[in-house]
Amino acid sequence: MVKKLYGSLVGVRPGKLADHMLALGFAPREVVHRLCLEREVDPLRAKLLVEVALLQRELLAPFAATQDLVSLYIGIPFCPSRCAYCSFASHSLDKYRRAELERYCEGLVHEISSLGTQLRQLGLKVATCYIGGGTPTTLAPRELSSLLAAVRALPLWESAFELTVEAGRADTMEAEKLDILPRDIRLAINPQSMHDATLTAIGRSHTVEQVREKYALARTMGFDNINMDLIVGLPGEDAQAVRYSMAEVLDLAPDSVTLHMFSRKRASRFGGGEVWQTMDDTEAYMASDLTTEMLRQRGLRPYYLYRQRAILAGLENIGWARPGKECLYNMLIIGESQTIIGVGAGATSIFPLKTTEWERHANPKDAKMYLDRLPQLVAEKGRLLSEWRSKL
Repeated sequence: MVKKLYGSLVGVRPGKLADHMLALGFAPREVVHRLCLEREVDPLRAKLLVEVALLQRELLAPFAATQDLVSLYIGIPFCPSRCAYCSFASHSLDKYRRAELERYCEGLVHEISSLGTQLRQLGLKVATCYIGGGTPTTLAPRELSSLLAAVRALPLWESAFELTVEAGRADTMEAEKLDILPRDIRLAINPQSMHDATLTAIGRSHTVEQVREKYALARTMGFDNINMDLIVGLPGEDAQAVRYSMAEVLDLAPDSVTLHMFSRKRASRFGGGEVWQTMDDTEAYMASDLTTEMLRQRGLRPYYLYRQRAILAGLENIGWARPGKECLYNMLIIGESQTIIGVGAGATSIFPLKTTEWERHANPKDAKMYLDRLPQLVAEKGRLLSEWRSKL
């Protein structure tokens, strides 16, 4: 039987209740007590939820003071190969012609440029931008440069604009591509495991040594805000294997680490009937405890947290960062406290409102279908953005 560490909190964002109680004036200790007593949350998880909520309230205070900001997600649905656990909209490059990828990039730049016009007309600025996927660094240098030029042409929030780029796969991180990226961005280099056998098992075509080499390259080139991701529950790994991966990652001294618990997705290979023996709940709890202690010892603190359906052992995905290196975009999207506009195939836009039902808009996951429908998608999103603005 799965131990219910989050008690009756079954949603994706268990921290929202803690944040709500803090906003009502409850002291942090009282919030922890109520989560344990009324919602049967495990005491350690209750303290964790309050710790994250307090930090988010501090870091997101500047956003609460204005209604003129939005955030942007840019989807690049291409990868060198498709990882076995992945359920995101992603096309493997061995099945996608280069000319088709070029057309996709042209359409994406058009959507971003159209969005810029709409934002200026409404007096809005982009506070944070997250370029994800897929693997954005599968783009050719010319395509990557064109994409970044389109982002820079948007009306940006001069006070503290944040840009994250997922370089994810070490086999896509050539020096020529990294040289195109601004050095002050948040760069994500995500090994998922520091075991070569695991990387092979999940369908990755790079080695652990390549991860170390490309991380060192990025540091040498001047990137000073690097995130690394690990997944607990990959095939053949136990708690000690995860502990080893975490030790290897922390020895590289990244600025933030995101620890994901495996969640079986229907759209992934391991959600569609392929056998994958993951660790049991007891082993997952041990992995969580070990890595939490290691992260705290290195001076990182938890800053955002969310859960997924069928997540391993009922645990959580959690981001850790050194002070000042937190990802604002991650906090904003998990907190659902700001409009997120998604551009590109598979991207979803969210228009949150306090008094009426929220509006959502999803672009098609298939890249060709996305391009075929692009004029309609641009018009639909422009209408929703204008309506949202008028209701504030």
